[in-house]
Amino acid sequence: MSMGKLKVLHVDIGGCEGCNVSIIRAYPKLMDLIELDISYLRKEEYKLDEYDVAIITGGACMNEPRILEELKEIREKAHTVVAFGSCATFSGILRFCRGGQEPRADHRNFQPINSVIKVDYSIPGCPPTPQMLQSFFKFYINGDEKRLRLFKVSADIKKLSGFDLIDDIVLTGLCIGCGACELSCPTNAIKLIDKRPNLVQEKCIRCGTCYIRCPRASQILCMGGAK
Repeated sequence: MSMGKLKVLHVDIGGCEGCNVSIIRAYPKLMDLIELDISYLRKEEYKLDEYDVAIITGGACMNEPRILEELKEIREKAHTVVAFGSCATFSGILRFCRGGQEPRADHRNFQPINSVIKVDYSIPGCPPTPQMLQSFFKFYINGDEKRLRLFKVSADIKKLSGFDLIDDIVLTGLCIGCGACELSCPTNAIKLIDKRPNLVQEKCIRCGTCYIRCPRASQILCMGGAK
């Protein structure tokens, strides 16, 4: 790892650009800590062996060999791999892809990138806030493993959604009615009724944001609870 600013590469393998915008918004407050190579600012093709951290956005299309090989090359050469956003971490809305759509009708199956390569840290969200990326790098550079714990355990989870929140937290009586799930849901799929979350199933895009933002659920994950 370099001793000065971290050299950070961003690679987008397919998404809505929301995560990319969040990274760009986070960068001004990270300029003293990292050098970010992102396609919007890049003049030449990147060389993988020059970076300390690789941030990957978008889900892995299992019908696209080029993408799968690129992921494996990133894993081989990058010191640390970070999945950013719910498409990269849990596949999110890309799980609903069934193919038959232009311009790539052959794209039928998207998976989280940890189904293809080992991921060191995951930052879920649709998209994650710029503040989450800023916090991640501050904790990472300081070696604050306690505060990195949630990002670390999320890297081994392949799917998470509002359905898991209802099963694991609400129906078990662990919910404290704080409303963090409702506030964090990007599609308004969760509504609090009598201080208890109710899930509008048709609206859940399986981004897992509600689960990660839930204080009880995140605490259970950090304490070793299996998913």
